[in-house]
Amino acid sequence: MEFNKTKRGVGLAGVLILLLGFCLVLAGCESDAVAPQENLPPLTEKGAAQQAGLVAVGIAKAGPQILNFSGKKELGIYTHEFTEGGISGSVMLEFFTGGAGGAHSHWDDADYGLFYTPEGAEVTVALDLDGLEPDFGLTFDLYGDIDQVADTAAVAGSGDFTSGDSSHAFTIPEDDPVVVVAGDHPTGGKFAYSADGFSLVVVYDGDVTADVYVSDAPEPGYSINLDTGIVTAIE
Repeated sequence: MEFNKTKRGVGLAGVLILLLGFCLVLAGCESDAVAPQENLPPLTEKGAAQQAGLVAVGIAKAGPQILNFSGKKELGIYTHEFTEGGISGSVMLEFFTGGAGGAHSHWDDADYGLFYTPEGAEVTVALDLDGLEPDFGLTFDLYGDIDQVADTAAVAGSGDFTSGDSSHAFTIPEDDPVVVVAGDHPTGGKFAYSADGFSLVVVYDGDVTADVYVSDAPEPGYSINLDTGIVTAIE
């Protein structure tokens, strides 16, 4: 797929439509937390785009931990507990020198890392979308090269978005990994998101927004604010 990175205008109506339907899309909204998932209407394209937007925010918020980690130096598997920034839950990290298949190393001299959620656990992300408060979880198994000088990591892998009884998969390709940066938004890369027949691709471009492409469309259909999680339709 060829991606046209030219931004077009985003409409307020697109924001309102997404927000008004948000608690129908996510079973985790506090105002409807006990609603059975089977009573929800079918997922719409806008709803799938909003879910992909939440995944994009989760990756942007959690991903830099592969660079920021500075725990006790031990060779082997490290554990980090998220307790701030709207993120909670534990992740496991492993660091290596010599790339994939290299020797275990300390976090401050590694050139390759693994970053994943423990089996049966998830990272929970809480946001405030103009008064709506979705509570969703991510499980993931990510890996990639670490550049200690540039303080960046190019991560690929896969995972799942969960909200209530709903669960959908995302995949970051090795040939276009998400480049996470310590203390900033991802500078590039993409991931594919699949939900109830909708196929979307989210593309990071180094600023506060990311674009959502629906199916094989040459132009993005939605824009994600990576600070707030709000997704707007592009007119």
